[in-house]
Amino acid sequence: MSRNTHTRRRSGRRAAFASGLVLAVGLGVSAQVAAQAAVPAPAPAKASVKAPAALRSVSGFNGDVVTQVADFYGAYIDAKDDAQGPDAALVKALRAHYLTPAFAKQLAAWEKKNKVDGLLRAQNVPVDWTVSEVGNGLDVVVTLTFGGGESPTTTRLVVKQEPTGQITGIRTMSIASAKAFAKSSAAVRSVSGQTGDSVTQVADFYGAYVDAKDAPMGPDAALVKALRAHYLTPAFAKQLGAWEKKNKVDGVLRAQNVPVDWTVSEGVNSGEIVVTHSFGGGESPTVRTDLVVKLEPVFGDVTDIRTTSAR
Repeated sequence: MSRNTHTRRRSGRRAAFASGLVLAVGLGVSAQVAAQAAVPAPAPAKASVKAPAALRSVSGFNGDVVTQVADFYGAYIDAKDDAQGPDAALVKALRAHYLTPAFAKQLAAWEKKNKVDGLLRAQNVPVDWTVSEVGNGLDVVVTLTFGGGESPTTTRLVVKQEPTGQITGIRTMSIASAKAFAKSSAAVRSVSGQTGDSVTQVADFYGAYVDAKDAPMGPDAALVKALRAHYLTPAFAKQLGAWEKKNKVDGVLRAQNVPVDWTVSEGVNSGEIVVTHSFGGGESPTVRTDLVVKLEPVFGDVTDIRTTSAR
């Protein structure tokens, strides 16, 4: 129907224009001018201006339940999806840090019985993931998408935490609950990531690193070591150690303390990611630093970190 309507409108426009020409030929000059004035001039073509695409970014807040679970799952997926094979040392360190000992034991028994990874509820890794808040302040929903393409499969997990932030339980959502959550999740706060994406990987690294440095019982040295070994090239890790010895501050954060929040964004230059840290808290953070993290082009390991500004 729309096609027929469109055709009739175009024919009518041609007929009106033809009538104007006939009228102009049969009358004097003044009438021709009037007739031409009656035919609307085509509107000038507007230049097509395409707005620049917004830079991708991931933000986190120190101590926030959604952020912490996103840090955990992001780094865990990176460890399981390592190009050289699963990074067992990082997997072990992440589980030890984020899971309560009791739940870690239960999870190991569940995995032995079901022959799949208990955190992902699968034998492979997802192509993307989202961590979302729910009504209960200590529960979050983790949405894992597997397979990609036109027919991806989705798993939704409810992750339960204790007040200190460690995970005490993971269960798969029922089909009915998952459908209901999918309809209502657009308005909730969430953090998303994509497996193999450079912004996601740097956000995973920095998020888990801040969690490790700010652990309630003191810095988690085992997790800090495992994260550095996984995300930094050996050459840069050595350089960073020497820099820290000289400057007496953490070289990854470029500070002696941990930030209250951070944002990781893609940089202007290819292979560079910008990390912005806010220190001090309150409405007016005392210090804000911008770091540029340079990545190795093939595997995405960090080859350099430099400070661009502090304000």
